[in-house]
Amino acid sequence: MRPALLAGTLAILAIPAVGEARAVSSETVRAEAAAARAASRTILHRGAWPFATLDQVAALGQFWTSNSLYALRDAGGERRWVIRRAFGDMGGNKGLVWADSRTCPAMKAALEAMEALPAVRPEAPGLGVEDWKPSGLDGVVHTFWNQGARTGSGGAAVEITIQGNMDAPVAVWWADATTRLKGCWSEREPA
Repeated sequence: MRPALLAGTLAILAIPAVGEARAVSSETVRAEAAAARAASRTILHRGAWPFATLDQVAALGQFWTSNSLYALRDAGGERRWVIRRAFGDMGGNKGLVWADSRTCPAMKAALEAMEALPAVRPEAPGLGVEDWKPSGLDGVVHTFWNQGARTGSGGAAVEITIQGNMDAPVAVWWADATTRLKGCWSEREPA
């Protein structure tokens, strides 16, 4: 595993916990992660649905994060973005924090990097281009969902879900994004 990816993932746990922490089992952590992932696409923020989510679950239930990304407009019509992050770990730490592009200029660059993720090529074993490589087994699964993805020469709108380990481009992007956003998190929900 690349040191930058590990550092980005471990930076997640540097977020201050909300409430009193009590150690929990890995089964409890995995159940919390599954519940957060199931809810992440359905939680409204200021009347807006998320346009994307990024969920992480570490092997053996060590930690999880569930991130919902929102696009909003201010009263003056100015575009802004918000990320809602729920998190938990085996130490019993869990909480909810927010990042707002109005106070975090790094968010725009992180979202532009998301838009630059490479296209995914479906694979049918034994046909076409065989480029099979085993994935790294670092134990952190990343699941990225986006409802406004574009594909084809006409830019058709599609909904995508990508799941991969830390060697996947979406995981590399998120590790970089968490580094960029490290100082942006607040327990106060943006207005």
